[in-house]
Amino acid sequence: MYAVAVPVFAGVVAVGAETGNFYRVKRQMQNAADAAALSASIDSVAGKSSAAIATDALYQAQRNGFTNGVDNVTVTVNSPPLSGPNVSTPGAVEVVIRKSSQSFVFGNALNAFLGQSSNPFNLTARSVAARSSYTKSGQTTTTTTNTSYEGCLVALTDKQEQGISFSSFNNFKSDCSVLSNGTASTNDKNASIYFTSFNTANFNTIWSRGSFYQASSNKLTYNSLITNQTTKVVDPYASLPDPTLGPSSTACTYTNFKAPSGSSVTLLPGTYCGGLDIEGGVSTVYFMAGTYYIANGDFFITSVNNISCSNCVDGSSGVTIVLTRTSDYPTSAIGGFKITSENNVTLSAPPSGPYKGVLVYQDRNADVGTMTTTSKIFTLYSLNNAKLAGAIYFPNNRIDLSSLNNAGNSTQGCTVWIGRYVKFSSYNNNFIAGCSLFGTTPAGIQTTTTTTGTGPVTVTTSRVVE
Repeated sequence: MYAVAVPVFAGVVAVGAETGNFYRVKRQMQNAADAAALSASIDSVAGKSSAAIATDALYQAQRNGFTNGVDNVTVTVNSPPLSGPNVSTPGAVEVVIRKSSQSFVFGNALNAFLGQSSNPFNLTARSVAARSSYTKSGQTTTTTTNTSYEGCLVALTDKQEQGISFSSFNNFKSDCSVLSNGTASTNDKNASIYFTSFNTANFNTIWSRGSFYQASSNKLTYNSLITNQTTKVVDPYASLPDPTLGPSSTACTYTNFKAPSGSSVTLLPGTYCGGLDIEGGVSTVYFMAGTYYIANGDFFITSVNNISCSNCVDGSSGVTIVLTRTSDYPTSAIGGFKITSENNVTLSAPPSGPYKGVLVYQDRNADVGTMTTTSKIFTLYSLNNAKLAGAIYFPNNRIDLSSLNNAGNSTQGCTVWIGRYVKFSSYNNNFIAGCSLFGTTPAGIQTTTTTTGTGPVTVTTSRVVE
């Protein structure tokens, strides 16, 4: 009787011990699957690649004792899950861990004793984790970015140098702001913004990343003077497309254009290779609405009585003059712009199209000049009346105005000067009124405001859902 009882008792002990081992391994596998699925779901919510998701899941399974391909262990990562209620749930990932060919250790001894065969079995643990969110009380942060589009006299240089110089004017009235990106910090004639030798001047704001210096002046008024700033001027035309012209053999509409003498000249849109030159002997120049590409040369008009657009209609059509090059010429061929000794110049920018709101644009691939450079710059000299509606945009070179009596008017005088440098002498008025009519965007200063407070905060995470 005892001979029979001993084997039975041993079998019971073996089965009990092996059953406990079974549940212990199963619990470890489930913990590993949960950890791997959570890690993978967090990666999925963060937008990581499938390869990165699988790598992190396998690593978490390994950290918890189950390495794919070792000791008969297989770890499978499915993103999204292959089955179950979360196959379409955002960020859901399924991890399955299998440990195969396992046997009851003590049970095998008992089977051998009783002359029975071994019974191998498989353990499987599956976990699915997905995106989850909840609301809690906490600190909230709101960041607001605003740009004050009010700058009409703007220097873009970001070097430690002067950006703007105004001198020798009588009465200057403006409804806009003077902005200099230059960081020169001296309090003298080399300041970032330098004003000298004037009677009366009125501005909205004078703003500089460096210093402002005023000398030999009578009366200067402004709403605010802001210097030594850490923020920068926002260039409203930073994304303006670069001109793209083919080679001269196919791109040129005119070559070395020089207007013949006569009472008037009518110009048509097109590509003027070698520049556009109108000198004396012409009383009137008419532009037809459209885009004028001045390639591999300068735009030069002098001693003409009247310059205007004969078929431009404010708010529907206008003129853009683009200084650029053809593809077979180097960037050094990009020229400048000069109008001198005229009585009346009236031109306006187009309110739509690729050069919306821009009257004159020098290709930003032009050679970079300095405040004293004399070539490739924008020059207006000795003009009585200049009604230029739109942006004059010379991002790499100086805008130079001298002896200009009247520019614009107080109702539709939208002239926005944006150059690497701006130098004005004997220039009386400037306005940005009516810019929306021509689609012109003034420059501005970008300010960021951060507000903190308390309130409900939504937290996005992941959790095990299966």
